[in-house]
Amino acid sequence: MATTMTAKRGPSGGEMRGSGGRARACPVGDGETGHPSAAALRASLSTRDQEIEEMRRRLRELEKLEFEIPPAASHEEESEAAAATAEKAEVDARSIYVGNVDYACLPEEVQQHFQFCGTINRVTILTDSFGQPKGFAYVEFDEVEAVQNALLLNETELHGRPLKVCPKRTNIPGMKQSRGRHPFYPSYG
Repeated sequence: MATTMTAKRGPSGGEMRGSGGRARACPVGDGETGHPSAAALRASLSTRDQEIEEMRRRLRELEKLEFEIPPAASHEEESEAAAATAEKAEVDARSIYVGNVDYACLPEEVQQHFQFCGTINRVTILTDSFGQPKGFAYVEFDEVEAVQNALLLNETELHGRPLKVCPKRTNIPGMKQSRGRHPFYPSYG
């Protein structure tokens, strides 16, 4: 039984369905073997229905189990992190930044310069990867009041260089400052 369809004849003699030169040759006639029968389609649908039912059954089982996903971070870890952050902020409140420190200056000399401000816990002169001083230091005091006394020593000289004295700022994690000539502007192309 032939179907009524407009078709073109291909080079092999079979009819071509579609348009243009991209059509494939496909014989049309009584003996179509390339299409599945209705029974085969029903069988594949019933198999798929069984698979879907199996998935639904498994989903109901999982919902009955009511398993709990462990939290990302425990409350103890969060409280420890908050305590460490609070402790760091408290230490930073008792510290000062000293800029324009001479490269030949030793921590003991910086400590001597600020000894009249209050009791000093630590003097840190930062160095680069080669061990050379970067030209600034941090001084940590025992009391917060010592920071105000140390700020009065701004523009005083040490080794012939005027020092820049500021309260130490607390870094906020995830907040980077821009580096280079220009700050980041999304409009740059």
